Amino acid sequence: MLGTELNIIFWFILGAFTLGAAVMATAALVNVIRLRNVRISWKAGKLWGYPLFSTLFLSSVLLVGVVALRQGGMEEIIIAGVYGWLGFCWFSTSLLATKRFITDYGIVKNANEPSQTVAWHQIRDFVVKEQDDRDTYIFIYTTDEMDEHHNLIRLELDVPHGKKELFENLISHKLGRRIRCYVDSDINVGQFE
Repeated sequence: MLGTELNIIFWFILGAFTLGAAVMATAALVNVIRLRNVRISWKAGKLWGYPLFSTLFLSSVLLVGVVALRQGGMEEIIIAGVYGWLGFCWFSTSLLATKRFITDYGIVKNANEPSQTVAWHQIRDFVVKEQDDRDTYIFIYTTDEMDEHHNLIRLELDVPHGKKELFENLISHKLGRRIRCYVDSDINVGQFE
């Protein structure tokens, strides 16, 4: 009797989490689709551009799914399938949330969090720090247009070398009238760290 009740509770919890993950993945996809005039985008996760934990979870679930298929137990296959769907939804949500979008209107660091979107007119200054595999653009911006010096916020954006030229062209176009866009090679960025 107790085993049956625990089994029902297990399936209920697994179903609730799977449904919640599907809703979150759908919401993330809708947020990305709603973005207008996307000029450039790239993956920004910690594992070769992919989100670390959801990728590891999905890989583990796929491995367990192969084992379940080899053993052939129907309940194990169904559980592995549900966990696979949960992992896929989590992976999709994380991938879309960590992806960087550069639009005509500004920089979208996280499509699911509107407060992490920086409009071009908010940016007061920026500097570029060159690294081996990417360039880090450090933007200084404010949330209040009238505020010149207070409440400045720092946004670091890692741009892959393959997207650098397009990104620089877009920055030059969007910020070129207000900010001197290209950093001279004689500026030592290390002094600001």
